[in-house]
Amino acid sequence: MAKIGIALSGGAARCIAHLGVLEVFEKASIPIQAVSGTSGGGLVGALYASGRYTVAELVRLVGHLGWWQVTRPVLSREGLLSSDQIGRFLHRLIGDATFDRMAVPLAVVATEMRTGKKAVLREGSVWKAVQASCSLPVIFKPTEHQGRLLIDGGFVSQIPVLAAKQDLAADFVIAVDVNYGGMEGAGPPRHMVQIAIHMASLWARKNAEEEGRQADYLVRVNVSGIGLTDLRQGPELLNRGRKAAESAVHELRMRLGERNLL
Repeated sequence: MAKIGIALSGGAARCIAHLGVLEVFEKASIPIQAVSGTSGGGLVGALYASGRYTVAELVRLVGHLGWWQVTRPVLSREGLLSSDQIGRFLHRLIGDATFDRMAVPLAVVATEMRTGKKAVLREGSVWKAVQASCSLPVIFKPTEHQGRLLIDGGFVSQIPVLAAKQDLAADFVIAVDVNYGGMEGAGPPRHMVQIAIHMASLWARKNAEEEGRQADYLVRVNVSGIGLTDLRQGPELLNRGRKAAESAVHELRMRLGERNLL
């Protein structure tokens, strides 16, 4: 049976916008039958694919989200923060769920640190896979998982369209980019953390453009004026996600109808 997949981009705090998109798609009765996610998109994707929460419940959850819940300073030469806290946060919400127990098929993308190759995670612990996918170098320590040293998936697949197509066998992939316009109005980076995030964003933007073109439909959420780490903009990010999805729904439903997927 043909299935519709969604590829959720990375984007740190901006990934809150993914929930606004999913909320609108749910109301428009657009079925999501496979989910791929990178970094923060992997976190949102895992919560959604777990089937444990409605989108409305997830929207309420992020309304109380702070960086203290998902980060912890660490004395290490490998990074300023431990990504373990991200893993613990997700573990509290979905427990020891494995990929084969997701309500919706899920793929999480990370990068193999030693080789620079893409790692599409589809087996074992979901929370650990998401932790690995979110481990941005310099900021976070790399994550050891399944015998590999893994870092943020945005270096190889910021919008994981191919993971949805090739690893989840989705016939129609909706890509969601929550970084559109994100460079506009941004001042120069002022310290090491901002420099690391800025350089990672530049690298991710290039592969995002390339892979985004391979989607069957691309939803761009305009996040101009909202920084990658600004969780205080959660309500605005939700609204921008909703707005982008609402603008896309009519054409998207037509395309899905043409493919007999609705």
